[in-house]
Amino acid sequence: MTVVLGFISLFLIFSMFLVLVWIFLFSSRYTEVIEGYLDKSKFVVNNREAFSGLGLIGSAMRNGSIALMFLCPHVFERRGLIEKDELLNLPLDLKRKLIAPWVVGGVVFFAMLVIRVFFV
Repeated sequence: MTVVLGFISLFLIFSMFLVLVWIFLFSSRYTEVIEGYLDKSKFVVNNREAFSGLGLIGSAMRNGSIALMFLCPHVFERRGLIEKDELLNLPLDLKRKLIAPWVVGGVVFFAMLVIRVFFV
């Protein structure tokens, strides 16, 4: 049983490493393109000003905040940080590319948490 848990843990750690590489590559390539589509958003403009000087980490933080904006749009609309139909400006392929690494990373993190809590 412990050997199987060890292999599962190694697989999850390797998967998390791949997800982090995926997030950083996507952030370096597409964050500014996505921000160009959402240039009217106060949230995006403020994040760009706050995190633009942080390099790759800042780009990943901006990318993650935009992904969160797509995952919970009603919260951002209620607070007045985005307009109602502003998120429709982004093409569907960019939306999928934006959200996929963060969702996969969340699933892998949750799997790691379950392994830690219930089996170790």
